[in-house]
Amino acid sequence: MGRHRVDMTYKRKRKPITQQDVDRFWSKVDIREPDECWNWQLKLTKHGYGLFAAGGTLHRCTRFAYVHRNGLQTHHIPKDLRINAKCGNKACCNPAHLQLFNHQEIWDKMAEDGKIVVGSKHRMSKLTEQDILDIRERYTPKSLIDNYQRIADDYGVTPGCIRDIIIRKTWRHV
Repeated sequence: MGRHRVDMTYKRKRKPITQQDVDRFWSKVDIREPDECWNWQLKLTKHGYGLFAAGGTLHRCTRFAYVHRNGLQTHHIPKDLRINAKCGNKACCNPAHLQLFNHQEIWDKMAEDGKIVVGSKHRMSKLTEQDILDIRERYTPKSLIDNYQRIADDYGVTPGCIRDIIIRKTWRHV
């Protein structure tokens, strides 16, 4: 008996969001004064975000609150932008606290607030900021002496690590 390969791709059809969905969402939010945080009342993910099921899919609560802040009227979120709460509370659904940011702005804010560590402050870092400056100054394209491999050997890292430093894929803050 031969086996037949059957394509098992299944995509659930998304349904339109209804006013009933929006009302159900806002009933799960602790709405307070306009300048206070409005926290999501149900379970949060391990990263602290609320999730809400509507229209056949899961939505992050901050996005749903931003898009449907005036009821069913939808506010568009451009693909290259993200929603983030100015207050820093991941469970906050107050539309007054929600803003559009690009990915880099979010990372910069996290670094500024000490939520991420960069450079030599990271516990796994083998290099310092001064090493990075020295590597970038030392590297010479098509050199037999100061190429990726030679520099990597001197610093105890891989040639790929040196390449990423040179092209500023890593250590961009230096």
